[in-house]
Amino acid sequence: MTDKLNAQIYEIDSKDWITKSNTIIESQYKLTLQEQRILLITASKVQPSDEDFKPYKFRVTDLVDKIGISSQTSMYSYIKSVVKGLQGKTVEFKKDNKTIVANWLVTSIYAEQEGTVILKFNPDLKEFFLQLKERFTSYQLENVIQLNSVYSIRIYELLKQYESLRKRTFTIEELREKLGIEKSKYKQYGHLKDRVINAAKQELAEKTDISFTFQEVKKGRKVTGIIFQINSRKNNSPPIKEIPHVIVVPGDQEKEQNLRNRLTKLKVKKELFEYLFNTYSLEQIKRNIEYAEKRASTISSIGGYTYKAICSDYAKSLLDNSPQLDENADTAAILKYLTDYWNRTNEPLQSWFVEEKSVEELQVKLQLDPSVAKANFDKVKGPLFQKLNITVKETQQLSFDELDMKREDVKKRLEKYKKSPL
Repeated sequence: MTDKLNAQIYEIDSKDWITKSNTIIESQYKLTLQEQRILLITASKVQPSDEDFKPYKFRVTDLVDKIGISSQTSMYSYIKSVVKGLQGKTVEFKKDNKTIVANWLVTSIYAEQEGTVILKFNPDLKEFFLQLKERFTSYQLENVIQLNSVYSIRIYELLKQYESLRKRTFTIEELREKLGIEKSKYKQYGHLKDRVINAAKQELAEKTDISFTFQEVKKGRKVTGIIFQINSRKNNSPPIKEIPHVIVVPGDQEKEQNLRNRLTKLKVKKELFEYLFNTYSLEQIKRNIEYAEKRASTISSIGGYTYKAICSDYAKSLLDNSPQLDENADTAAILKYLTDYWNRTNEPLQSWFVEEKSVEELQVKLQLDPSVAKANFDKVKGPLFQKLNITVKETQQLSFDELDMKREDVKKRLEKYKKSPL
């Protein structure tokens, strides 16, 4: 605590750079304008090369000068009220197939006699501000600190992230969610357009390094989406010395192009590519493409399935929760793998279907010829059916038509299961 109290006082400089992971930019949160400004000022003092967050100490008079004051209370009481509000606010984001809700700040210390306040970021947010190597966005504080709407600030960040691509598309619902607009507010599109989108358009053009125009996407007469066309207004790239540890890995462009080609083959919509590559790491995209490719023959809507797999990281969930099987697997390992594989569904199982799908799974996992995979399955068929409480009698009294109907019914139910994260 003593170290924090003796922390250096930071001067607020509008030319400072803010660098954030795209995960944070895409996350869900809702702040007041003053809370957002305090957060941005604090973030502008974070150096991406730092190992840990520092205690960031500011003069209260400097903060008031930058964020403004909207009450008749003393500036110290006002700043304390704003910071206390920010300290109670959370940010929500996805990580490793989990939803994480974290507070922005963990500590605030007020020294009224000294006229200062010390702010400390939540250490759980380190990976989104420090040691960033990919999927981040940088901009100068001056671009956002003078904006007069939280919606303008959020729209700036969401578009700045896509500046090099020059275009970004949202459904109306996605845009409302990203901006933190309550369902009861601006329910009519006309109000949203005038008070949020057009207001941001004017502010960004007047005060920031980007501007935008937009097109409405309509279904019938209803506006269902917005296509933003993003324009750079000046060359405002951060000096290299500001981000010394941001590394462009050689060969990443080739890797990304290869992944894009594979996504195209998996029938993922091309308009989703930029969101995926700006939000998730190449490794996460790659492992889930591989995951989807192995299942492409058994899934009807493979494009949508692949997109969901990447966003929810199905492959990592499978790696974390599933037994591993390799070419050296013995009979016991195969039995355990298939038992766990089928125990993940509560659907009633028929012997013919379990046999058919188990052989396919062994083909994929062990890279075997169909006949060899079938021979491996036959070794564990008896104990597997016993563990799954399956009898073989059920198919013997069925006609071919009845068998086909049951086959299709079970396939549909299993597909429904497989399209949800494991």
